[in-house]
Amino acid sequence: MLFVLSIMLLSYSIERLLFLRSKKVKSRQFLDGIIALLKKKRYNEALTVCEESPSMVALIVKTVLVFRNKDPNELLNATNNVVLQEIPLLERRLPAVKLIAKIAPIVSFVGVLQILAKMLGTMAHTSTYFSSNTVISFMQQSMILISFGLLLNILGTLAYAFLYGQVKHLIYDVEWSYNEILYHMTITEEEGSNVNKEV
Repeated sequence: MLFVLSIMLLSYSIERLLFLRSKKVKSRQFLDGIIALLKKKRYNEALTVCEESPSMVALIVKTVLVFRNKDPNELLNATNNVVLQEIPLLERRLPAVKLIAKIAPIVSFVGVLQILAKMLGTMAHTSTYFSSNTVISFMQQSMILISFGLLLNILGTLAYAFLYGQVKHLIYDVEWSYNEILYHMTITEEEGSNVNKEV
């Protein structure tokens, strides 16, 4: 059972790590490129850049660009919907990683009880000729099981903390990018309106 849990922990952790990395982008560089396009009024090209990137930042920026001429409440609802749809995808399997870390020591303890029951059964049938080597062998098996369970607990806890930190970092990037793109779009629009007034 512990072997199965270890395989699950490893596969879930690797899958989540690869998925989260695919959703990451260098926010500052990405936004600098988008803002440069917006200043040149190349909105379609900016949308194309967003569509070509699988990152969550690109998705939120694309939503802002699509709803830029809509009512502010409609824009806010659209971006909130995107975030509410994406966050569960980011956090997928994290509860499973956390659960594996928690139950691994319990599973190892159950294994120790099974070994103890087997040892007592053996002692009951061969009490006169029961050697110390047999007891040592049972103890070694128990210690290995407990150590493996605790190791899974430690690794699972570390994996969960790391992956959860990656999710929080992605969410922070999205919030920062959302505020930045709105700010620069407002500045760009104001500059455009000032130019029209001067003309």
